[in-house]
Amino acid sequence: MSDYLKKSKKYKGYHYSVLKPEMIQYLHEKTLEMIKIIIPIFEKNNIRYMICGGTLLGAVTTGHFIPWDDDLDICVLEDDYEKMRRCLINDVPDWMIVQCRETEPHYYHGWIKVRDKRSKVYPCEKEYGCNGVWIDIYKLTKIKQKNVSYLITKEHLDYLIRRYKGKCINFKELISRIHSNNLIFNIIIEKIKLLFSKDNADTYIIWSASKILIEPKWCFPSSTVEFEGMKLKSFHKATTYLRRHYGDNYSKLPPDEMRRVGINNIEVAKND
Repeated sequence: MSDYLKKSKKYKGYHYSVLKPEMIQYLHEKTLEMIKIIIPIFEKNNIRYMICGGTLLGAVTTGHFIPWDDDLDICVLEDDYEKMRRCLINDVPDWMIVQCRETEPHYYHGWIKVRDKRSKVYPCEKEYGCNGVWIDIYKLTKIKQKNVSYLITKEHLDYLIRRYKGKCINFKELISRIHSNNLIFNIIIEKIKLLFSKDNADTYIIWSASKILIEPKWCFPSSTVEFEGMKLKSFHKATTYLRRHYGDNYSKLPPDEMRRVGINNIEVAKND
């Protein structure tokens, strides 16, 4: 079992079979409909993107969705990220929402989600105005290798603070999580380490929950992969990235008990 699956087991507690087939079908059809709107916006505005995560895994192995996957994964270069956010807010149709702190006051994720307004997934974030089927759009950032540990630790702290400010956790829980993860101490230690580090090599990081590191030579020039009949862009060395993310046996189906999604129900508006 890859390290990814071991880590996933800790926070993904729902087996895909608990979802009715029509729910999985709606999820895949709706996210595919959304990506067919998003990608032309990217292309029109010269926004550099790459599909990643489970979407790329499905594209490389079968050309289709992983049967139990619950979203679509895209990353956009940091230099294009703000332009991407503005373009999507301006151009997506009314049944979609670009979920960020501008459009969702309590939003705490470190990346943008594009959601379907006509559905609701469970479990959901009760503070959010929209909890529909989604596409994740992560930021792909170039950083110095020596800064990796510090930046990841700091992002963990920033994430908890965003959740507190968004009224998704209370002050007691905020302090408890900071303390249990030794975040303040670890940030200080990582900052001190930077004073002595001479590693100035560049790396890329996808600011997803997994925070995967990608060597620059793996990224460019981008390649083209087929996914559900679409030609989409991804990493220059897509299979090397997949090995980093999912392990050497990335193309082998995981055991049944590990085929998990993060949701256990979908409600769909009757007129959709």
